[in-house]
Amino acid sequence: MTTGQDIEELVRFVLAPGTSDDPFAHYLRLRELADVHRSERTGMTLLSRYADCRQVLGDQETFRVVDTDWMAANVPGWRPSPGQEQFLSSLFFRNPPDHTRLRRQLSRGFTARRLQTLRPLAEKEVLRALDRLAAVPSGDVADFQELVSVPLSLAVLGGLLGIPASERPRCWTLLNEAVPAPDPAADEAARAAMSRRADEAAAELAAFFTELIARKRTEPGDDLVSACLVEQAGDPEQLTDRELALAVLPVFGAGVTTLSDTLGNIMHTLLTNPDQLARLSADPTQAERAAAEAFRHCGGYHITRRYATRDTEIRGVPVAAGSVVVLLLAGANRDPEAFGRPEEFDIERPETASLAFGSGIHHCLGAALAKLLVETVCGALHRGPALRPAGAPQWRPSVLFFGPVHLPVTVAAAPRTVRSAQ
Repeated sequence: MTTGQDIEELVRFVLAPGTSDDPFAHYLRLRELADVHRSERTGMTLLSRYADCRQVLGDQETFRVVDTDWMAANVPGWRPSPGQEQFLSSLFFRNPPDHTRLRRQLSRGFTARRLQTLRPLAEKEVLRALDRLAAVPSGDVADFQELVSVPLSLAVLGGLLGIPASERPRCWTLLNEAVPAPDPAADEAARAAMSRRADEAAAELAAFFTELIARKRTEPGDDLVSACLVEQAGDPEQLTDRELALAVLPVFGAGVTTLSDTLGNIMHTLLTNPDQLARLSADPTQAERAAAEAFRHCGGYHITRRYATRDTEIRGVPVAAGSVVVLLLAGANRDPEAFGRPEEFDIERPETASLAFGSGIHHCLGAALAKLLVETVCGALHRGPALRPAGAPQWRPSVLFFGPVHLPVTVAAAPRTVRSAQ
């Protein structure tokens, strides 16, 4: 017999970073027991169904993102650290009218033409990543994240934003220091030191992007930052250098994180579903559909939050004004009411309208870029060496994002010839 305490324990697992290597099992169980669950322990309402999540994402009048105004009003004594301030001031945590202004300015850089210019870069960097795998001696173990996912995501996002190649590793290091992984074993002194370093790294990142934007004003290139600066010239609502820096920084941070997580998730899923990997390798024209299925089945963006602007209800469950609704997007993407055989990974699946990129006014601005990169990888895997799992992945201890920090693979066969574009 299932009790309310059992369900609350599930909620704890779902909302605590790093407590499970398989959060999907918890999403599934919670959906089966209480797909709309009002948690007494947290005061939040958790949604697991596709239709419910999509409804909330599309109702901007009733449900808004949890922003700094909500935090200040509902968390006694809350004051953001520099790192939190940067994170929460981004497009992802803004509501209209600020969100509308920021998104309009940034979307000028995400044009179809710009994405087409990024395609050759993506193809070249994918081949380079496969070259790195091909250089590993047959039978040796390599880290797929270190050789492929992270450098590939850095190259494409760095190219999009006009970050010099020499500066991208430093930005990635600073990002990981600014948003450190939680360490339950750390004592108070260690946590304090980590917090101080996080603030320092956040300040360094903000300074770097502010300097980058100032440089692009005088030396524009063919990149998103330059496009934003050129196309907003004369706009009375144009962003200051600081505002644009704080808008662009999360595009880099969240973009590299979710892309590298998703690439690692895809590789792990394909290696544990060798029949699907064989079908994709035999027919690379399935790359577009395989990428869509990967985002649905194992995308890296798992959870988002909204708060209710008024008293309302979701399928009969009361939701009080000001209370938070947690949308388990990764769970909704495996809802049997929306997808047939949802737990199966099937590169020929006909239903592809997942919530991997959200929905509504906060639909991911970089969704087309993410699709482009993942499709390119899926379409090129047959050109790289054969791989086997080489042990359990080390998963990222995060609530919002899920993916491997390290993904050990064995190069199991002599690689096919891969030549990087020069």
